[in-house]
Amino acid sequence: MTDADLFDRSAQVAFYFSFSLFPLLFFLVSLFGLVLGSTEGLKNELFQYMRQLLPIAAYDLVRNTVEEIVATSSPGKLTVGLIVTLWSASAGVSSIRGALNAVYELKETRSWFITKALSVGITFVLIALTAVILGVVFYGWELGQSLLAAIGFRITSSFVLASIQWATILVVLLIACEVIYNVVPSFKKFRWNWINVGTLVAIVLWILFTGLFRLYLHYFNTYNKTYGSLGAVIILMLWLYLTALAVMIGAAINAALRQMHEEDAAATPTPVADQENPDQPQSPTGTAPTR
Repeated sequence: MTDADLFDRSAQVAFYFSFSLFPLLFFLVSLFGLVLGSTEGLKNELFQYMRQLLPIAAYDLVRNTVEEIVATSSPGKLTVGLIVTLWSASAGVSSIRGALNAVYELKETRSWFITKALSVGITFVLIALTAVILGVVFYGWELGQSLLAAIGFRITSSFVLASIQWATILVVLLIACEVIYNVVPSFKKFRWNWINVGTLVAIVLWILFTGLFRLYLHYFNTYNKTYGSLGAVIILMLWLYLTALAVMIGAAINAALRQMHEEDAAATPTPVADQENPDQPQSPTGTAPTR
């Protein structure tokens, strides 16, 4: 895959991300309401962390849209609507699947039913991972204090709390990237690899891209002045594009390392004795035993 293809695929994934983001957030908030009976606490925590990650204009757009969707959704339509919402949110994973297959130069051999079920399943996994983050953020400190108090330790530092929260977010990001890189592409043989180099690069690039983009918007944001109310939409699309680009660059690194590994394995010479009599047992020294 060329550099131009990489940028084009990132733009395609970002486009589908924009369709999947709001259904995904609505499903997440509504699921909290069904399971916990109240969404306000976890919803506020979700918005709080989104505010730290997203550019301010994009955050305002996302929060207002989700609030409007939740406010206009009646309880009777909610259960059926969640199924449709989950199906819509899986379009983002489907776009990643096509892009990753192109990066790895793979041909999709799975049926449409299998790939769609995979997209829906991974979408639900990502929602579950997000719920884990919010659960740790919302209840983790109280649980941690109880466990530490049980063994005789007591920690009240807010720095420790923040460190636990952000460490949890990084771990969940790591798991999410590994799920995407290992499960989504159509590999002939499934093999789970922990801590891929591309995963680490993707996470670092995503943090770097997001930080630099926020810094740029803080000092040079002219989108709202130029485009009016569309400025927030453009900013959100650009952030989604940078997110997709980080994922695609990580995949390209994994693909390059995978190809190098396969070439090294193919170039490894086979012992002469194995070539002459492949079925004959070998001695520990590598030569055929005498009879």
